[in-house]
Amino acid sequence: MGPTEILSAEHRVIEQVLDCLERMATDARSQASLDAGRAAQALEVLRTFADQIHHGKEEERLFPRMEARGIPRHVGPIAVMLDDHVFGRAQIRRMAEALEAGGADAPTRFADAAMAYVEMLRDHIAKEDGVLFPLAESVLDDAGREELRAEFERFDRDELEPGLLARMLAQAEDLARHYDVPLAAQRSKPEAHGHGLCH
Repeated sequence: MGPTEILSAEHRVIEQVLDCLERMATDARSQASLDAGRAAQALEVLRTFADQIHHGKEEERLFPRMEARGIPRHVGPIAVMLDDHVFGRAQIRRMAEALEAGGADAPTRFADAAMAYVEMLRDHIAKEDGVLFPLAESVLDDAGREELRAEFERFDRDELEPGLLARMLAQAEDLARHYDVPLAAQRSKPEAHGHGLCH
């Protein structure tokens, strides 16, 4: 499996958690209550798997290689992806703050941030799978792909707390089974419909 295929496969895991988060947000709005335990579980997976692990591979490994091959970081596709990452982190903070603060309006505040995050990240994933990753493939040579794949493997093996990746995948699967949403293995890439990637 090549490096962009690895990242795309990670997207399918993230999508299953987004489906769960959307269910939580819908329930929070309709019932004015929130399953705090499941919400905290989803946030842990999103912070750790989606951001630290997946976005870490992109920001620290894929994007610098694309830059070295002539794709600028400050404008265009990479800049758009980085802006999305910043926006996503802000929504995760908003969800966490609502969860920690509690109160009568906590479910609504959590739901608002959750839906903003879900909408953005689904679009972000479609842009990466449909536009950014094909662009990366067009500028990387075979040696670069192999080096990047090896870097991803080293990252998962050597830079993460032992067992962390497996624990996050297990938590994502537990959420999916609880909310009865398709597992990553049952998903295919979304179609890209002319997503703009320029500022």
